[in-house]
Amino acid sequence: MPLTAPGHATLRRMPTLLALLLACSPDGGTPAHSGDPGTTDDSGGPHTVDWQRALAPASDLATAPRGFVLQRAIVHLHSPWSHDACDGDPLDEDGAPRRDCLADLRSGLCDAGIDHAFLTDHPSHFATGEWDEVLLADEGDTLLPSAADARVLEHPCADGRRLRWYPGVEDELMPVALDRHVPGDAAERDATYNTSDADTLAAYQTAGALSLVAHTEGRDVETLRAQVQAGLAGVEVFNLHAMFDPNIRSEDLGLDASSWLAEIAPFTSQDGTAEPDLFVLAVLANQPPSEAAWDALNVDGPEDRVVIGVAGTDAHQNVFPIPLRDGERGDSYRRMLRWFSQHLWMDPADLPDAGGDLDAAERTLAAGRFHVAFEILGTPDGFDFHLEDAAGGIHEMGSILDPSVLPAELVVTCPTLSAGSPQGTDAPEISATVYRDGAPWQTSCGRFPVDDAGTYRVRVDMVPWHLAPFLGDDAADWMHAYPWVYGNPVRIRP
Repeated sequence: MPLTAPGHATLRRMPTLLALLLACSPDGGTPAHSGDPGTTDDSGGPHTVDWQRALAPASDLATAPRGFVLQRAIVHLHSPWSHDACDGDPLDEDGAPRRDCLADLRSGLCDAGIDHAFLTDHPSHFATGEWDEVLLADEGDTLLPSAADARVLEHPCADGRRLRWYPGVEDELMPVALDRHVPGDAAERDATYNTSDADTLAAYQTAGALSLVAHTEGRDVETLRAQVQAGLAGVEVFNLHAMFDPNIRSEDLGLDASSWLAEIAPFTSQDGTAEPDLFVLAVLANQPPSEAAWDALNVDGPEDRVVIGVAGTDAHQNVFPIPLRDGERGDSYRRMLRWFSQHLWMDPADLPDAGGDLDAAERTLAAGRFHVAFEILGTPDGFDFHLEDAAGGIHEMGSILDPSVLPAELVVTCPTLSAGSPQGTDAPEISATVYRDGAPWQTSCGRFPVDDAGTYRVRVDMVPWHLAPFLGDDAADWMHAYPWVYGNPVRIRP
């Protein structure tokens, strides 16, 4: 959660926020114990699967339809190359990224089961680093395709997986998976990274990036529409920082500025009884302004593509250094990266172990063939959303189609809770809403006849009854609907 976001209102400064957080932690933040953060659940109640600090690979927990393989991707994530990461002190005395904070980032990504990390650093200090420096290679890492022309870093995780990460920037625009810096010296690069016009979008495309926009909740839709016409590929439909920041909550989202601060006490205070990782439930909700903008951009969007929707983690490890009961700081990379991610539907031939090319994850993201999964509620298994034409042809999420496919059927398969997810003995309540051009169209899963053009998408919500054993003494207070899955659109042109 950054302290500043270029192009937006100045945010509440860290000391003030920390003071509020400390007020919710009666022991002043001193951990009750240290040790394995995965063994701290003391809320009682029957468990069938205990709380898990780390996540197994997505493909081990859930299946995708039609032979696709799920891989997790984080979008919008800051390394020590961002000026406000690592408690505002991201570089060491030699001007290099701090190795301790970088180690937290690496281990956090591995523990959260992430396969692809699309980093998005602020231009300061990113623009000042040469390309071989911004890749952040360390001992044991591999630069791909080679050290001489690297654009992807591969890092070995302890479980044998190899995490891939891709440099990118967040400012007025958010280009992900840059293959190289934009042209110029450090000052010229910084100027480009702080701009959002059509020439900048073209420069990002030339540099190999997929251009997105962060913090959709504070953006003008007409400006976004012009950017989409100039090549903008997608927007955030959920941004985590926005849900915590008091100013953004009140000014852009229409929410109470700081009610969540008191609500997280069962998770963050030393005498609380709820699993600390779950304190994000205090801010987990849909963001109507961002969803409305996303829908508006797709209703009259570009002829050749849909506008994709991503969820931005926006982790900086810079706001909540106080250890919680599990001995880990509240805003640790591990904790935040575990909360949600993009589940990419990867072609098996595109997987790294199968020799897939380096652009496969970016290509899947750009195609919209993924869903957002708020895995803090549990891993969704078996989710499917596609259009089936009269000849039996399958059109996946991200498809843009001519009206000749009509009549057709929209197929929505509600996910189930993965058997490997933390859970008690009660089952969650799962519901779905299918939207057409931004308005609710169906309120269940199933097969729905489609006779009209439009942009169709689905959101799956959950009431997490299965989490009762992990929610402390007042678990019933948390039993309401939360967003669980966002599917990307299928659009039929008029």
